[in-house]
Amino acid sequence: MSDTTSSSDANVFPRDTSGVESTVLPGKDRVINLEAPGTGARDTWKAMGPGIAAAMTGIGASHLMHAPTAGAQYGYALLWIIPVAYLLKYCAFEFAHRYTLVRGESIMEAYERFGKWPLWYLGFQSLANTFGIAGRALGCAALLWAAFPFLPLQVWAVLILVTCVGILWAGKYAALESAVKLAIIVFALASLTAFVLQAPNPTEYMTRLLPTLPPIGAALLFGAMFGYFPTTVEVAPMQSNWAVDKKSGMVRVRELERQGYKVNMAPSYMRNYMKLFKRDMNISYVISMVTGMAFLIVGAVVLNPIGLVPESREMGLTIARIYTDTFGAWIFPVIIAGGVAALFSTVFTYFDGQARIFEECCVRLRRRWDDPQTRQLIYRGFQILWIVAGTAIIFGLPRPIFVVQVASVLALLFSPLLFWMNIKAIKDNFSGPDLEFMPSKFMFAWAWAGMIGLAVISLYVLYLQFLT
Repeated sequence: MSDTTSSSDANVFPRDTSGVESTVLPGKDRVINLEAPGTGARDTWKAMGPGIAAAMTGIGASHLMHAPTAGAQYGYALLWIIPVAYLLKYCAFEFAHRYTLVRGESIMEAYERFGKWPLWYLGFQSLANTFGIAGRALGCAALLWAAFPFLPLQVWAVLILVTCVGILWAGKYAALESAVKLAIIVFALASLTAFVLQAPNPTEYMTRLLPTLPPIGAALLFGAMFGYFPTTVEVAPMQSNWAVDKKSGMVRVRELERQGYKVNMAPSYMRNYMKLFKRDMNISYVISMVTGMAFLIVGAVVLNPIGLVPESREMGLTIARIYTDTFGAWIFPVIIAGGVAALFSTVFTYFDGQARIFEECCVRLRRRWDDPQTRQLIYRGFQILWIVAGTAIIFGLPRPIFVVQVASVLALLFSPLLFWMNIKAIKDNFSGPDLEFMPSKFMFAWAWAGMIGLAVISLYVLYLQFLT
């Protein structure tokens, strides 16, 4: 069964975006010749998508909430976590995307071959992530409240949840996407400019890139940063599903074969797709990491000396102060618009990605549910559940930073097993022609080190939180 049968009718990526030229040869065998994609700058931009979408899921909460909070409370003491978290998690996302590119199917197919327990595990994780969606919505609402305080914080947060689902169900995201991307770009440029203007001498923070024990009282934030930077590991199967929709690599080949075609690929077809995939992954990853570190450093420079920490509904005003103190009051609407776009895109992307993970778990556990109508019912039902449960959390615990920190630690605890599943998916399923694209021994060693590192950090956070 392939994820291309997903019934969600308004996805992050349109269904036919491969853009690969093909030649159909007449005859009873119905042969299609697929040309290799180009690898120039325009081709790279066109191919980018799953990597950017994955980065979008983290650039909101981690960058806008955890990084400034860490800088405001502890200066540069937690700066080292950001590059280390990116290094530890890299292979989790790389392996999931590589699997889909080479095997032509979602990595959920590999999970199911382990047995039914991964599906139950992912389904439970999807429900537990309600805290995450509520926290992200609260963060976005705090920015909106800073500009438009005529509605309570909780009302803004619920409106964000409902708006995300409305856009998905109406299939109107394409019309919104350009404006959101533009706002995020402006926001990122403003953030980096603020960093350049406010950045201290590099010697003040470069020495803090060496790992050290977290300061007293920082256990929750320590775990939260490892949970959400660069994003949560459950985004890896989401990224795989988005790659299926992008019809990259062998996904397009498998689709044509199911339609009865014999497919001939150009010699460089897969090699070029691998180049494009790595660029999508690496460019998004590096930009995300650099901006995350910039947020923390600017927070340490501007907020730490005056003892101002982002919290509660004042979070948006506090974060905006980083930039108004640098540029003046005129920058306030720019920062609010960009911050709202960044966090809104995070909420939106999770609403689509996590709902599809839950949908896939359900139809794989109950095969008779695998039809378009039932899939759509599960997909939309999950989103309604998130609105209801998220609203309860929003009104019951209207503290954006705290809720996101709790969700982030939960994500950290889920991450080692999800990481292991991605490693096993590659090792167990690559054979024959796939072996040409098997990760190197170094990559496997890196992956195992990342998985074990996340497991050790998870145990350490539990020890700090409950045993000290």
